[in-house]
Amino acid sequence: MPTLRSSTTLAVGTALATTLLLSGCAAGSATPGSANDTDLHFLAMMTPHHEQAVQMSDIVLAADGVSEETREIAERIRSGQQQEIVTMLGWVAEWRQEPLLRQHSEHIANGMVTPERMSALGALDGAAAEQTFLEEMVVHHEGAIAMTQDQIDNGGYAELRALAQQMIDVQTAEIAEMNRLLGS
Repeated sequence: MPTLRSSTTLAVGTALATTLLLSGCAAGSATPGSANDTDLHFLAMMTPHHEQAVQMSDIVLAADGVSEETREIAERIRSGQQQEIVTMLGWVAEWRQEPLLRQHSEHIANGMVTPERMSALGALDGAAAEQTFLEEMVVHHEGAIAMTQDQIDNGGYAELRALAQQMIDVQTAEIAEMNRLLGS
């Protein structure tokens, strides 16, 4: 039968481990003093979000019969988000937050597409691939913008807040362009 002391020690140890896991803090963390939990959460969630946008773009770019206008926006999305991934992964590595990134890598949230819908997109060609890509990417971008606004409002690291504002500006323009393509 456990004693009160061993139960208390177990409870304190569990609480400490949970706190470290949720905060993503590891011994020797190198985050700058201005970075906060919002910054870390944003990096952990936005990196896989961007990776999926790159995958979606690759799918539609490989499809037959997709219009040049849709190919062009898919290329811009892929290129822009790949560059932002490199920047974010640089901070993740510099701040030693790889465990936090791995923890969030499997989440499907904030407009992300389910594996089933990704497979369905990959099976399409022509107008169906184009329309599905545009519809899914609009929702994907809208989810990203909502998540990104929290970073701008609550993030502590100025460079990351600036990147977040750039993301909102670019993705807002891309949503307007994709809605125009869907309407034509």
